[in-house]
Amino acid sequence: MTEQVGHIAVLVNPASGHGVGADSGHVAIERLRARGAHVKVYQGADERETVALGRRAVDERPDVVVVVGGDGTVSSVLGPVLASGIPLAVIPGGTGNDLAREHGIPLDDAAAAADLALDGARRQVDTGTVTAADGTVRHFVTVLCAGLDSRTNERTNRMTWPRGPARYLAAVYLEWLRLRRFGYRLELTGEAAAGGAGSGAAGPAGTEPAGTGPAGVEPAGAPASGLRVLEQDGYMLAIGLTRTYGGGVPICPGANPADGLLDVTLVQAMGRFRLLAFDALIKAGTHVERPEVTTLRASAVRLAAPAGLVTYADGEPMGPVPVTVEARRRSLTLCVPA
Repeated sequence: MTEQVGHIAVLVNPASGHGVGADSGHVAIERLRARGAHVKVYQGADERETVALGRRAVDERPDVVVVVGGDGTVSSVLGPVLASGIPLAVIPGGTGNDLAREHGIPLDDAAAAADLALDGARRQVDTGTVTAADGTVRHFVTVLCAGLDSRTNERTNRMTWPRGPARYLAAVYLEWLRLRRFGYRLELTGEAAAGGAGSGAAGPAGTEPAGTGPAGVEPAGAPASGLRVLEQDGYMLAIGLTRTYGGGVPICPGANPADGLLDVTLVQAMGRFRLLAFDALIKAGTHVERPEVTTLRASAVRLAAPAGLVTYADGEPMGPVPVTVEARRRSLTLCVPA
């Protein structure tokens, strides 16, 4: 066990993953205690109470904060964790777990994930903020979306039937039937070259992008000064810190989680049935090679779109447009495999 780790705060969201969070929390706590760590557990009756307990856990200044839950649980307690500078360890217990996927944290082995709090490497990774028109600031760790995918999330949350994965599939079908194009307006600052179709210039997770682009093009990760405005009709917009969302869907396949930049993927307007074919392309990560997809990188993006469109990030609502999304370079210390 790493000598400097004495007090570990374990925050459990029992609502994550339809009960997976509670089971994973039990395994993680037993593992940490078996290895001699002093563990203090914070488990709320619901997500709201869990968030409040997360603030209390940080206030007690543990050596490591362990969050058992999904990406939404992580982002909900991220504010106090970032302010404290305390390292964060994640025990995947949600439905997507894309932060863990990005950094190689075991998805189905809570004990192995818990070990990272004790002897894992400490990696500095980016986080994002979403500032609403009223000044409310929220945090996220994976991908923000606005369009068909965010409306599908919203519809899923409103539906009471069917249950389980079938409810999400039903929501997808209903949104496809009512397919709507959105007039996006993006104001990008600190823009960088995306490295061509697919934004493929980014390096492995936790590394800086390497190499240079074509003649006259800055290498990915080198932000340019000034403001660029893009107005484009489309069906889907993703602004990512990580490559995947929704449980491994590579919507921003070139994203580097430690370069201080947001990867923007905009799927332009096209025919309804043509859009269906894009589902397979997106799941393969090859959609960014198509001319119907715009990819950009920037350190900050102000997003405007038709009124009523709600943005989602980490599977949770972030508020209606307009919003300003910013990357915070290497602001989080994450416990990851060495």
